[in-house]
Amino acid sequence: MNVICDIDGVVYRGDHLLPGSDRALRDLLDARIGLFFATNNSTRSPTYISEKIARVTGVEVAPSSIVTSAQAAVRMLGADPGPVMVLGSEGIHAALADAGIAETADPSEATALLVGLDWNLSYERLTRAADAVRMGARFIATNTDPTFPIADGLLPGGGACVAAVQATTGTQPEIAGKPHPPMRELLRAKGIGEAWVIGDRIDTDIALARSEPDWRSILVMTGVTDPGPGADTADYTAPDLASAVELVLANS
Repeated sequence: MNVICDIDGVVYRGDHLLPGSDRALRDLLDARIGLFFATNNSTRSPTYISEKIARVTGVEVAPSSIVTSAQAAVRMLGADPGPVMVLGSEGIHAALADAGIAETADPSEATALLVGLDWNLSYERLTRAADAVRMGARFIATNTDPTFPIADGLLPGGGACVAAVQATTGTQPEIAGKPHPPMRELLRAKGIGEAWVIGDRIDTDIALARSEPDWRSILVMTGVTDPGPGADTADYTAPDLASAVELVLANS
């Protein structure tokens, strides 16, 4: 049995630990349940995320247990794709470096444009990204999440950056992150079979589980979703990660 857990809005919000999440992660590890993390947040590398989980929760997890939408997007490029342009943050750059794929800032050289949440988005960078797509670069979105949960509210998500390029070029992106096949394939490549998916977003986390016949879902209410329409698409709902893990342990 495995658990695929979202991070932002489930384990923590910003640098704020969501109450009981530290104990919940320890309970899963103590029960020897395979614990994996799947995040559409493309701004950070698995190494950074594992260090943050340890810092915020006190629980050590291996970078290899973490799958990001940036990794899924880079995997879509295949071998030797040529130079790639990035409208995004450190997580995409790290994934490209790990794959040995070169980057370019020249729209005419880019074979693909990878877009995610960009902390340093500027009009100039958006213009070059749109030019790359108009010149024939493949348009890949790490994710299209409209919002990103932080300790005291919501920020624009990666989907806001993707939408700007889409509106400017009239081109639909290929999407790498949850719940789309590239992310599911990357998780399956980790050897994950039967699993519980725990997350806070219906259109990504719960849809991810519904796309696989041997995955069940638990929707938690600590992130971007409130009880209401669509919540019943999850197999279970829980107020937080601690309650979700209690359900997993009771039904495993």
